[in-house]
Amino acid sequence: MRYNKRNRSTLQSVIEKHLPAAQAAGCFSHLQGLSGGSLHFKIGAQEYVARHQLESPMPGVSLHRQYHALQRVAPGIGPRPICLAEGWLIVEWLGGEVKSQLPSLQTLTSLLYDLHRQRGFGWRISLLPLLDYYWQHAAPERRTVSWLRRLKKMKRQGEPAPLRLAPLHMDVHAGNLVHQPSGIKLIDWEYAGDGDVALELAATALANHIDSEPLVDAYAQLSHLSPHKLSRQVARWQPWVMMLMASWYECRWVQTQDRTFIALAEEAWSLLREQN
Repeated sequence: MRYNKRNRSTLQSVIEKHLPAAQAAGCFSHLQGLSGGSLHFKIGAQEYVARHQLESPMPGVSLHRQYHALQRVAPGIGPRPICLAEGWLIVEWLGGEVKSQLPSLQTLTSLLYDLHRQRGFGWRISLLPLLDYYWQHAAPERRTVSWLRRLKKMKRQGEPAPLRLAPLHMDVHAGNLVHQPSGIKLIDWEYAGDGDVALELAATALANHIDSEPLVDAYAQLSHLSPHKLSRQVARWQPWVMMLMASWYECRWVQTQDRTFIALAEEAWSLLREQN
C-alpha cells in the first residue's frame, strides 16, 4: 500500500495531537506484510507502527476492531495501542527478534492458551463472508466450477458449532511472533475476533505446516478439554481453513501478480481435494 502526501500529512497531525511530546515524527519506513504496508516511525527513544484504514476492507476486518482487541488483551500478549484517529491506528513498536521458525510446542501452546483466557472481544469471527469476498475478488479465469460448488456446499452446511468460544488471533505464524526477553508477543491483529478455540488450532497447524496432533494434545491438557473431542473439532474446521487459505492466496495473486501465490493456492486446493 502506498501512502500519498495527504495521508502522510494526516498521520503527522494525528501524531502531534495524540503524542503531544512529539514536535515531529522521525523518518517513516514501510513495513511490508502480506496484508499491506504499515509505517514504522520513531519519536525520541520511542518507536511506533501506524496503519491506515484500507479503502475497501474485507468483511469483519477494520482498524476499529484491531484497536478494541488490543485494548482488551493483556499487555504481555500484544502491542499497546496508542490511538485510533482520522483513519490511522498507531500502536507501540515491539522490539525483539522475529524468527523464521515457531517456538517450542510448549511455548506456542501456552501463548494460545493465555490468549484464549482473555475477555471476549465482542464480535464473532465468520468465515463465510470472507470466503464470499475472496471468491468475488479472485481472477475470473481462476474461479472454477469446483470452487463454486465447494463454496455453495459450505454455505448449506454452515460453520461448525463451537466447542469453546474464546478471543482468537487467527494469524499465528512465525512472522507474527516477536521474541522478547520477557516472552513472546503477537502482532498483526487484523483478523482477531471471538471464535472456537479449535478453529485457532486448525489455522495455526495448517498455516505453519505442522502436525496438529501434538498441538491438540498439549492444548487439551492445558485447557482441561477432552483430547478426543478437541481433535474431532479441529478436524471439522480443517476444510474451512484450507478453503480460506486457498481463496486468500487467489485474492492475493490478483493484488500482487506474484506467482508465488498461485503455487500456494494450488497446494491448498490439492489438500482440499485430498479431504474428499
